[in-house]
Amino acid sequence: MALTLVAGCGDDNPADHDHDEHAEAFGFVLYNSGAEVVRYEQGVVTGELDVGLEKETALLTVRFLNEEGDSFTPDADDGFSLGWEVTDSAIAEVEWHEEDGLWAFHVIGEGLGETTMVIKLNHNGHADFVSLPFEIHVTADGPGEDHDHDDE
Repeated sequence: MALTLVAGCGDDNPADHDHDEHAEAFGFVLYNSGAEVVRYEQGVVTGELDVGLEKETALLTVRFLNEEGDSFTPDADDGFSLGWEVTDSAIAEVEWHEEDGLWAFHVIGEGLGETTMVIKLNHNGHADFVSLPFEIHVTADGPGEDHDHDDE
């Protein structure tokens, strides 16, 4: 008898797949101090993020959405981590602190203007999920707390 094992995150056979060990993200919700600000669900992005120049947002928290639209937080012990990509880091950048938790971060307004950001769910070194981009607006009088660049 021959046994072949195939491991991966691609087109696994659902009948052979342990869904408790592999989070299937189909979207996400981004919360700012508990209030929903951005949602990516069924291929549609709603909402945007606003931050002031040289300010940082309150703590932003990500919850992923499964195929049914239920939110979940992946288990980091299973190799999952949060990722992101900001199109123009001269406009905005992400700041993550270990004490904020694995699924939370701040966005810093670095320059006036607009840029976009995608959220990723990484699994063992590669992205299992990448959202469509959502907009970040940095304005002179935008919201946020003063950001001290000397702390970095």
